[in-house]
Amino acid sequence: MVHITDISLIRMAPQARSKGAIHMNTFCRRGDQVDAESTIPHVIDTAEAALEVIYFAADYPEQSQVIALLLDSDLCGRTIVVVDGTVAPDSAIGVMEMLGEAAAAAGSAQSLVLASVRPGIGPLPGDVDRWLELNELADTFGCELLEWFVISDEVAWCPRDFLVEPPRWPEAS
Repeated sequence: MVHITDISLIRMAPQARSKGAIHMNTFCRRGDQVDAESTIPHVIDTAEAALEVIYFAADYPEQSQVIALLLDSDLCGRTIVVVDGTVAPDSAIGVMEMLGEAAAAAGSAQSLVLASVRPGIGPLPGDVDRWLELNELADTFGCELLEWFVISDEVAWCPRDFLVEPPRWPEAS
């Protein structure tokens, strides 16, 4: 058995920010240990690897959540942030702002992958604009947004595809 040290699950309540304070509970709801043969990828350099980790972190049955994967310069997963109760379509933007501010305060550039879980809804008309805004925020804070997935009924869409932008994964370069 190997204790997970490079990926932690952090859950934040929807009211996580009150007067600048952030209240978090840290736990791994699938156990603190995984065996050495675990198929959960630690290097997240493809959309498939990212979705594997996202589906591992997501609640089942699906609930409204924003899931963020924070990656180091080698695209190794270091932290998973799961924010519950994110019913509003713009919830990913608020999460991106919080993570960007934290990265800027820590003085560390981050690569990020975001996922909005929207049970029974799927992509929305404003998602292309949200993708553009998420990218602008990431750039503002010196971060790189590799992908934003919209997940519904275990199907993932990339709003980037609606703009016919190429993937940002290293293999796609």
